[in-house]
Formats: sequence, structure tokens, C-alpha cells
Amino acid sequence: MTTYTTRGSVRGSCGHNHRTIATACRCLKADTAGCRSQRGYSDRTIHAVDSDGTRRDSAELTIAEHDEWEFYATR
Repeated sequence: MTTYTTRGSVRGSCGHNHRTIATACRCLKADTAGCRSQRGYSDRTIHAVDSDGTRRDSAELTIAEHDEWEFYATR
């Protein structure tokens, strides 16, 4: 099963293993809003973690995952 997390080189990981891209997007949006409220920005992006432990960044998402990410990222 693939899970999704948010991670950035400065902010680090959210610490969650989201089961869907939708929940990872909500987590990312919450982090972005929190940073913005303090006049900062979040460097986190969505990463997929496959069942074998392989990590994929947002540039390596499958077409279906990318389409779902775009759908939820704009809501």
C-alpha cells in the first residue's frame, strides 16, 4: 500500500503516513497556512512512500497520483 507524507528540507516531515493524496494535501495546506500566518512559507511537498519503503517525490508521482494531487491541491 502506498502512503503519502509531506516533507521539506527546512520544515522537515509532517510525521504522518496519509492513506490518500487528499489528506496529504489537507495537511500541506494547513502547514502552508500556519507558516503564512507567521509571515513565513512552507517548503514541504508531497512524497509517496511505497509498501517496500521506496520514497518518491512529487516529480515522480504516477500520472493518476499527479492528477489527484492537482485536483485536491486547487480546492
